Amino acid sequence: MDFGWMMQTATMIGIGIIGYFLKTTMNDLKIRMKENENRVQDVEDKLNNLKSDLPFIYTTREDHAAAMNAVDRKITGMDKKLDKLLEYLTIERGGRRD
Repeated sequence: MDFGWMMQTATMIGIGIIGYFLKTTMNDLKIRMKENENRVQDVEDKLNNLKSDLPFIYTTREDHAAAMNAVDRKITGMDKKLDKLLEYLTIERGGRRD
């Protein structure tokens, strides 16, 4: 038997086995990449939904500050009215505070 022929056959079988495993590995990588793309897309969709829902669920710091300023102005207005009422009642009683 010719030694060269056996060496070529062994080399071809080795290359075939390596090619088979590379093909299988590449297919697995493609499947995993597709799964990761789907997961990333799902996360992006959830993030977009969260961004659109946030104004209805949470209040921003600026909105909270504006609302508190409005409440503070209303309370200050009520305080001034109460002071005027107290002053009026005090004057009507002749300056006495009981």
